[in-house]
Amino acid sequence: MTRVVAYDLVRLFLGPIFPAPRGIDRVELALARQIFADEKRPNLGILPTPWGAHAFPAEVVRRWLGNLQRLWAEEIDGLADPQLLRLIAQIRCSQDTVTPATPLPRAFSTSLKARRILGSIRAAGFPLGRLASQAVPKGAVYLNVGQLGLAVPFFHNWLGRRRDITCAIMLHDVIPLKYPELVNPGSVAHHARMVRTAAHRADCMIYTSGYACDGVSAALAGLGRERLPSLVRSLPLPAAFADASGSLPELAGAHYFVAIATIEPRKNIELLMRVWQGLLARKGEAKPHLIIVGSHGYGAGRILAALNSDPVLRTRIHQVSGLSSPALAALVLGAAGMLCPSHSEGFGLPVLEGNAMGLPTIASDIPAHRELADASTTLLPADDELAWERAIVALDPPGHRLRPPVPHSLTEAAYYADLMAFLEDSASSRG
Repeated sequence: MTRVVAYDLVRLFLGPIFPAPRGIDRVELALARQIFADEKRPNLGILPTPWGAHAFPAEVVRRWLGNLQRLWAEEIDGLADPQLLRLIAQIRCSQDTVTPATPLPRAFSTSLKARRILGSIRAAGFPLGRLASQAVPKGAVYLNVGQLGLAVPFFHNWLGRRRDITCAIMLHDVIPLKYPELVNPGSVAHHARMVRTAAHRADCMIYTSGYACDGVSAALAGLGRERLPSLVRSLPLPAAFADASGSLPELAGAHYFVAIATIEPRKNIELLMRVWQGLLARKGEAKPHLIIVGSHGYGAGRILAALNSDPVLRTRIHQVSGLSSPALAALVLGAAGMLCPSHSEGFGLPVLEGNAMGLPTIASDIPAHRELADASTTLLPADDELAWERAIVALDPPGHRLRPPVPHSLTEAAYYADLMAFLEDSASSRG
């Protein structure tokens, strides 16, 4: 792509407030690193400031991205990840021992979040930057994949003064508007503002699935924006998963399943908790471990409360957050299966990751999962506890698993090429 990309950095700017990347964070970090990799390309990073949206040069963005990778421990060997080492010790200890209750992991404090962001700003040497309305060259493409800043329409007022710029937006889904009972009440108004901003500013849209496209397109049509040029393209497999060479010898012989999800009602982790309670009551010693990998979201304390009240349950259910991508990939390779019981998803990255890593995957029978399912995927109703238990019990420990070859279409490079081609076509069609 020959045009300058003005890349929205809001989600990545907030990255230091989390100990490790979530699924969409890994994808966006990889995309940003591709966009800013070529030192000869004058691409720009866009951030809102109290003085309006400002543009920052590529070399500053590269320093920010490099520091963020270090903060997230994305460049270390998986076994050097302290969270993974704690998890391994916990599983080994709990094989035959009832472990004492431990406090549930807490999110970073506000002061620590602020220190991490300020430290990253200093490390990147962020200048004040120039007003985006003046710094972004004629005919450029403004690309917003992170979507978070769309909830503040003011951040995008500068685009109204620069109609020569093509505005490309990815909206991940409209789940808070369609299923408000599954999300934090504040998320509904927040998401509605994001949709309105996209309806007002977007020249083209990017979607991760046909299901997401249908839902968001209907919402945009309700606001008077129909038939926007659109790209429907599966997200790529994160490079850490594509590069993983094998499972963890330290967990050889351990029979475990993995569920990767933010702990919140929409992800339906409660179903798995009930299944494991039933397994513990009926399976005797032949009971697998459940490893829940994810940060705490809305209602997490209630969902996970049983882990502190039931010492027997703690011998087989382990919750961990803050795993680096290399550590998570190695952990996944040794699992007996990937479990994805969500009530609703716009895409379902763990299903794609499970399929690509050669794991049997048991997933809820929802539209986004149907689009990703392959021959190794079992789709079940999200409320059929007995069917989930039967499917889980039927899967044996895998032994030492090697990652199968990754199709080119799932690589980050292929995703970047397809996205850039779409952006070039969309900008060219506007003249």
